[in-house]
Amino acid sequence: MNIQYTGKVKNHFFISIKNLLLTILTFGIYRFWGKTNLRSYVWSHFEVFNHPFIYHGTAIELLKAFLKVIIFYLLFVVVSNTLPWLIISFGGPDQKITIALTIIFYAVVFLGFIWIIEFAIYSKHQYLYSRTTWQGIRFSLRGSRIAYANLAFKIFLKSLITLGLKDHVYFITKSQFIYNNTSWGNVPLTFTGDAKDLKRMNYITFLLTVPTLYMSRIYFMIYCNRYAMNHLAMGDVKLKVSFTVPVLLRFSIANLLITIFSLGMAIPYVIYRQLKFMQKYYDLEGSQDSLSAEQSTDETTGQDGAAALFDIADFGI
Repeated sequence: MNIQYTGKVKNHFFISIKNLLLTILTFGIYRFWGKTNLRSYVWSHFEVFNHPFIYHGTAIELLKAFLKVIIFYLLFVVVSNTLPWLIISFGGPDQKITIALTIIFYAVVFLGFIWIIEFAIYSKHQYLYSRTTWQGIRFSLRGSRIAYANLAFKIFLKSLITLGLKDHVYFITKSQFIYNNTSWGNVPLTFTGDAKDLKRMNYITFLLTVPTLYMSRIYFMIYCNRYAMNHLAMGDVKLKVSFTVPVLLRFSIANLLITIFSLGMAIPYVIYRQLKFMQKYYDLEGSQDSLSAEQSTDETTGQDGAAALFDIADFGI
């Protein structure tokens, strides 16, 4: 077993309860220290070839990034609450103009929100990679956050226009941008996925969209992610995942039900389950000896501020 998570579920609960209490007592300020503590614990107990990851991020970095973003968010809230009144005033007695302008306004807000979310996700991953080391070598996610957000936004619009019939192409395009910009030190991650391999499944699940009440499209999204992971390599070491789509679906539904019926109190357990799921179904093919890297001079760092604002998290972290 080349991928292991050695953390204990009781420690997850202890860290989460401590973080919750201190966050309440400090009126939310401690959340950045709490997130840092949880990441440090998870990283240090997640091992690849018996070597743990190390998290070097600090709470101060998260707090500063959040404060920068909150200013723009407050400005957005003021503008979004003021403009509707201006639209009503501009439209005057003509309700058709008012309705049309209102629809345009909320459409722009929605599309802008999509762009911001994509920007925030990429920026967060850049930050996490730049603050993560394995065997003393730092990871890196290069590429422009704005370029990624623009690409993801265009793909979102094209997917709507084509009704999803080209989603297999868009998924590969998006994956290539992310993975081709990822590296461990000076060793790049390689992605060998091909849209042709996903074309048939895309069309089948598209035809089943209505009969399955969209469940077929969820199936396709999981299928794509599984496909991508099985086409990743670093040097001579290849990532292999053995879970099937139904297995992951059942697992995800179980986690959702656990969260709902525990009123969120079991989230530490859900996070622990997700990490142990990776240990069970993820593996690496190849020898550790083939992995040899030097520290890269790339200084792409990203920020976790926007992701923190919208509570965007991976595995609850």
